[in-house]
Amino acid sequence: MEPRSRRHPGLTPDRPRRAVSDTLRAVPEVSPLPPLPIERPVAPLSAYGLDPDGVHLNHGAFGACPRAVLAAQDAIRARLEAAPMRFFVLEWQALVDEARARLAAFVGADPAGLVFVPNTTTAVSTVLASLELAPGDELLATDHTYRACRNALDRLAARTGARVVVASIPFPVRDPDIVPDRIASAVTARTRLALIDHITSPTGIVNDLGAIAAALAARGVPVLVDGAHVPGQLPLELDALVARGVTYYVGNCHKWLCAPKGAAFLWIDAAVRARVRPLTTSHGASLPLDGRTRFQLEHDWTGTHDPSSYLAVPAAIDTVAALGGSWPAVMERNHRLAVAGRDLLGEILGARPAAPADLLGALATVPITLPGGVTPSGLERQLLETGWEVPIVDWPQLGLVAVRIAAQLYNHLGEVEALGRHLHALGVRGT
Repeated sequence: MEPRSRRHPGLTPDRPRRAVSDTLRAVPEVSPLPPLPIERPVAPLSAYGLDPDGVHLNHGAFGACPRAVLAAQDAIRARLEAAPMRFFVLEWQALVDEARARLAAFVGADPAGLVFVPNTTTAVSTVLASLELAPGDELLATDHTYRACRNALDRLAARTGARVVVASIPFPVRDPDIVPDRIASAVTARTRLALIDHITSPTGIVNDLGAIAAALAARGVPVLVDGAHVPGQLPLELDALVARGVTYYVGNCHKWLCAPKGAAFLWIDAAVRARVRPLTTSHGASLPLDGRTRFQLEHDWTGTHDPSSYLAVPAAIDTVAALGGSWPAVMERNHRLAVAGRDLLGEILGARPAAPADLLGALATVPITLPGGVTPSGLERQLLETGWEVPIVDWPQLGLVAVRIAAQLYNHLGEVEALGRHLHALGVRGT
């Protein structure tokens, strides 16, 4: 394995990133401070509790929680366990409301429409369970849709007699404008919902959500956005998305926000909020409102649970900003590292860029071919067993095998170079 401090010779700064959609706030300039470096880590692995003997290039899958945030979560758990009845009867709701307000401000949302959930898969299933479908109705997705969410669509379709329609999106992406057109062209008079990835999981593409939502809204199709990878990777203004046609938005906090595992959110437009009930019915269905909405009461309390991951979200927002100087600086730096890392991997393995840099956030995918007799899962397992935490994407829908890298403050370009040379030595080549 290459030493962690190794620099890539001849590295030049990437050009500034343009906004992908006018519904996303452009990342503001962070001057007079210089851009954060990509040749070395901004935050040490020890700040996150990560194994120093491994190379961690898969932040996008499960995140990595800073020690300071885990300490905040531990303090919340200790407070709960010290007096459980006092905590849940007198303290819990106010703490949830405070955490909700902080997260809502971070993602540009009205807190009244935002509730915590354990993960985005749960949030997607919650929305789908609220739909009233008839045989022959259609649910629209793409061939980049996250597997778990596609499974949820298939299950709903099998139960109701509806069918899942898949819009084919080419990859590599040579013409970004083709994505809204392909999705819109798959709409029919029977389309009841479109499930759209804001950032695609297998390919790391940032979709132009504003253009896609506007095209679907013009055809009367409600839009459920899977934004699992977005909070902390891109700036968000969720309330502004309503005007473009987004009805539901789900996002994880454990990924790029670096909150503890088990923290995510569901946000719903006020026009349909009352229709979406939680998957589990509990006391909130009949408690007095006491200044809150039935939507919040039902979703906030679905039974006894450990809320510490939700309540630690404000600590995550503050901690990552402190580690990187500001959230705009963190997002800009991670994007720049992802693009430079993608290009460096392509140079080593012999791969063309699969998408323009403007369509990337802090994830990047490099299509590869494997040596004879090696499977994607076999290569991934071999890498994991030797200390390389990086996913090998196997996506038959696109005929794609790829290596996907993620850029976070503890990563640097030398790790990507070392990965590329290691893969090359194993016989992996780019396409």
